[in-house]
Amino acid sequence: MLLERIRLRSFGCFQEQDFDLHDGINLIFGPNFSGKSTLVNAIFFTLTGKPIVPRVDASAMKNPKAYSGTAGIQFIVNDERYQLFRGTEKRTLLRYEKEDAWHVLFDDKRIRATESMLQERFSIVHEQLALTTFLREGEIFEFLARQSATRRDILHTLLGIDRLIEVRQRFIDTRRIARREQGRIRAHQNSLRYSAQNASETEIARIEAKLKDLETAYGAETSDSALVAEWVQHQNRLQKQLDTLTHQQNETLSGFNDAAHLRQIIATIEKAIQESTGLETKREKLIQQIGRLESEIEALTTVCNTLRTLLESGEQHCPTCHQEVEQEVIQRIVDEKGEEKSQRSTELETHKQSLETETKNLESRRELEQRLQALQARSTQYKQRAQDIDKIQTELNALSSRLRETGTQQNAQSLSDTLTTVDKQQLKSQIDSERKKLDKLKQEEAVRLDRLGALQRANLDAAKVEKTLLSLELACTGIDKTIETLQQQILKPAEDELHHWIDKMQLFGETRVDLQREHLLPSLSIDGADRSLMLLSGSEKMFLYLCFKVALARVLGNPGFFVLDDPTLHLDGERKTLMVDFIRQLAEEHQVVVTSYDEDVRSGLEGAHLIEMSREA
Repeated sequence: MLLERIRLRSFGCFQEQDFDLHDGINLIFGPNFSGKSTLVNAIFFTLTGKPIVPRVDASAMKNPKAYSGTAGIQFIVNDERYQLFRGTEKRTLLRYEKEDAWHVLFDDKRIRATESMLQERFSIVHEQLALTTFLREGEIFEFLARQSATRRDILHTLLGIDRLIEVRQRFIDTRRIARREQGRIRAHQNSLRYSAQNASETEIARIEAKLKDLETAYGAETSDSALVAEWVQHQNRLQKQLDTLTHQQNETLSGFNDAAHLRQIIATIEKAIQESTGLETKREKLIQQIGRLESEIEALTTVCNTLRTLLESGEQHCPTCHQEVEQEVIQRIVDEKGEEKSQRSTELETHKQSLETETKNLESRRELEQRLQALQARSTQYKQRAQDIDKIQTELNALSSRLRETGTQQNAQSLSDTLTTVDKQQLKSQIDSERKKLDKLKQEEAVRLDRLGALQRANLDAAKVEKTLLSLELACTGIDKTIETLQQQILKPAEDELHHWIDKMQLFGETRVDLQREHLLPSLSIDGADRSLMLLSGSEKMFLYLCFKVALARVLGNPGFFVLDDPTLHLDGERKTLMVDFIRQLAEEHQVVVTSYDEDVRSGLEGAHLIEMSREA
């Protein structure tokens, strides 16, 4: 990509102005507050849709007197000429030249569609351009201060493995849910395992045989009429049990039309809980955003107070850079920072309201979970009582069938009055006792069989979850190995290129660099001894960082140019000369755009295409 022209309309301090760029070195020269950094920002904003300074809103880049601003660049890719324009209101326009006429290729306000088009057509990625192609003031110190996790995220974006990371995170979330389900199933298995032993089928068969013999003996002593009367009494007891269970079952369904209604409510609540699974993550993000906004507001307040102090002191020169201070320019900066602070405060209040809403939603979900547990318990009770009712009803139906076969159900009560002898009473008591034992054993056996079936189902569920967990572990391991391989394939060539530039610039002695140890933060070994980056001088850090950028750009695919915003700031005369040599060597293979207000840089880059800037312009 060869940049040919920068076109600005109501952008920054420019109302309407174009700047031509040439191949080789382009020096944007002028004093502070003349718009040099605005041109750098215009190139970056046009390509990425974001300001070059992080956490700055795009609307802040427009001319204060205009509703919106537009930045554009004209460039050549593969012998084809394009014009790309971006507005601060998010509209993007791409045109191409054909037969001396410009034709619209893309015109859209959708951010994702725009970024996808630029990445596909020109391989433009925001993070890659920011880290490899552009150098802005203070960037190196921000990079060194970044957390390891932040640099890791940048590395993943540069390597193009964002989707792999997203898929891995989904696997991890699914694995977390599977492990939670595995714990629940194991707890359920432990609660069922104790009752799955000591079957009582033999005892039931023995009592049934004994009861049959007793009933036969009792019938022989009392005639069939007495036995029928005994069956009627047993039928009455069963009916009372049936009525009690039916009443309890009805109480379980109190507030619901029927069991189907209860299941429907449970399903509705489960669906509502499932739909709100991301509330914790969303709430945590809001908390982080609120913290970030509060930090930004505090920083803006500090900047405004510092600038107001400078205005009130009446100083004619800046105490930092010793440039002449213009009161109107400083006041305009104060106003812009104040407006930005107001925007951040409004955004902060909106996030706080959203956080309050998400907190209430989270509390509502917890209430739903408690309600779901209560309803599930009632559903379990209903199912258990339904099984008991079916069992008693079956026994009652069998007894009624036997009574109908005798044809004497109506006279059974009167016939039972003939039982008067002691032997008959003892036999009857023994029958009652055995029958109670049989009923109790059958109930226990029914519960045991039910729990045994539940345990078998739990074992099947446990096996499925174990298989799922194994698949997820293999998937996560495979993705991690893929990521590690991609890092090695990119970072090893980058290390070799970095060594090449360090040796070329003769910065240190015998130097070895490791980019993989702390995610893009170079680990230095100078003359066989490890040396912390923080112990390097400011100029050494700057040169090492520039070599690092060029090395990454070479490996990742540089678009064809570099943009360096005041790279000689805070450098002494000797280091300035070294920087000029570095820029000239870089320009042998790439187009370079440099900004500066230093006369030594201007004289050192003699022959470069000069763009003279002035505060009046």
